[in-house]
Amino acid sequence: MSKLVKSLIIINGIMIPLVLAIIIFQMARTFFSRLDDDDEGIILDERLSEAKSDNFALQGLSYDSPVEIGNSTNYCLPISVTTYEEARNLRELASRAGDMCLSYDHIMNVIFMDKNYHVIGKLVDKKASVSQIELPDNGRFDRVVDTSVKNIAYLIGFEDTNNDGKLNSSDNHDLYITDLNGQNLTKATTRIDVEFFVFVNSGTKMLIRYKERSDLKEEHKKVKFGLFDIATSKFEEMTGLNNSINDIERQLIN
Repeated sequence: MSKLVKSLIIINGIMIPLVLAIIIFQMARTFFSRLDDDDEGIILDERLSEAKSDNFALQGLSYDSPVEIGNSTNYCLPISVTTYEEARNLRELASRAGDMCLSYDHIMNVIFMDKNYHVIGKLVDKKASVSQIELPDNGRFDRVVDTSVKNIAYLIGFEDTNNDGKLNSSDNHDLYITDLNGQNLTKATTRIDVEFFVFVNSGTKMLIRYKERSDLKEEHKKVKFGLFDIATSKFEEMTGLNNSINDIERQLIN
């Protein structure tokens, strides 16, 4: 076999996988950019009114199976909103990926059930965007269960704060808690953007990392810490810790 033929075989062996990889990358980028464009959340206002007048359904509900709530005998079922175009795109991707499981975003509400799966209530009574739910650990995967946690935490938005005609994770969300049966919805924060939260002090308080909600660019907003007392429903800034961080920052820039 001549050196030229050997060289061509080697080049083809390198180029063909490379070309295939580029094609797959472009297809994936196109698909996910299309999903980003269709990141609807709950459609509101004019587009919803137009769909109603045309007797046309833009969205439907999607849900998986009831989830066990740790430290209780209760279950919950998150209910998500799916834009039909978005659902079609997800089905296309799933069919290409074979056994890929679909996960649901845009949670609108949560149904709560007792140990016999009888419905005992819902999280909210109007349209909402629930961007995060923090359930007590149910002990699966040999994890140690913190039996002191007696609440469920959520990030919930009720208003289209960016006025884009959609209610989704791009809008302002506040931290809320309920009992383990989904009752007694209580607002824990306001006018701040919560980045992280966790139950502490034997489940009596929540440690919260956040930024002040303002028109400043994200890189100019300072990350702060606060505590929410569950018994008194009061939020308090952790002034000592936040001031210590500011002192270290001043050392950096001086």
